[in-house]
Order: sequence, then structure tokens, then C-alpha cells
Amino acid sequence: MNVSQTMTTEETLTCLHIYLYHPEQATQPLYNLLPLNRLHKRSAEDSVRLGRDGQTCTFVLNDARVSRKQISFQAYRKAGSADMRFTVQNISQKGKVVANGCELGYLERADLEDKALLRFGRYELLILREPGESQDSFEVLFEKRNIPPSREMGVDVNFRSAVMETGMRSYQNGGPLSQEPLESDETLFE
Repeated sequence: MNVSQTMTTEETLTCLHIYLYHPEQATQPLYNLLPLNRLHKRSAEDSVRLGRDGQTCTFVLNDARVSRKQISFQAYRKAGSADMRFTVQNISQKGKVVANGCELGYLERADLEDKALLRFGRYELLILREPGESQDSFEVLFEKRNIPPSREMGVDVNFRSAVMETGMRSYQNGGPLSQEPLESDETLFE
């Protein structure tokens, strides 16, 4: 028997490469619950949820200012195409998500290009889709960025104006300045 007939071929998987940035990441353990720098294989049928609730989210941010369920990524293919693509959906009832400059309200979704910039709260995520051949699974890879992706991409992000437009609070007149989402955790009051 020919060797080439007995060897199994290895499929390359599409990779959803997520670079994370937060201005306080050097002083806060925001990513200590995330599997940084390790590939994680996911079924194409399952959504990838990111938020602070470890029971409902696939991946968790260690940040009380993040919604319990913040964003969701879903794989899909267009009819007649073998390329696996992704959508992002805002699953936060309180916070806004901005995907490539387009604001997404609760349950709104947007198709992601091969390179996309997502923002919520003070987080910036650079999303890169690395194509692969598999039809039924993909990989997710999280890495930390030390420079805001918006600066690398030449996008002007003014958090102060974004705060005013997206329902985030800001205290002044002697109080602390906060640009975090307005969200309460209902479970704290039970």
C-alpha cells in the first residue's frame, strides 16, 4: 500500500485571533481568567461568548465593569462558499459595542471582516480572521496588546466623547472620573 494513501491529512482550522487592550491592564488582573496565548478548538455550531459570568460565557474577563454577557461570536458560511466567517453580537442589555465604527445595541449583530476593531467600555479588541479549511470547527486565540489597536489602525477613538454617546458614566466636580458602563448586577440586591 502506498504511504500517501495511509496517512491522514491534517486540516488547518480557521482562527479567530483576538487581541485585547485595556488602559489599566498593566495594573489590574483583567485577563487572568482568559487562556492567553493558547489555541482553543471550538465547534462551528457553538457561539463564543465573552463577559464576566463564567457560567454563561465561554471566556471570562475578570472585570466587574464588564457585563455578565458582553459579546458573542458566531461562525457561519455563505451559500456556495467554503470560507468560515464570523459575526459579532452585542449581548449586553446595558452596554454598547462598537464594531468597526458601527454601534451595536442589544442583540444587534454585525459581520466581521478579516480585520475588525471592537470597542466596549474601555476595552479595544482587534479581531483577525485567519482562514482555514475545516468546515466544522475553528480555533480561538487570545493575546494581550500593549498598544491600543485603534492607534495601530489609525482610528481616532475619543473615550470621553464615546462615553457621552454610549451611556457610560462620568463623574466630575471633585468626584472620580469613570468611563465605565452603567450596569448593576441584580444579584447583588437579592
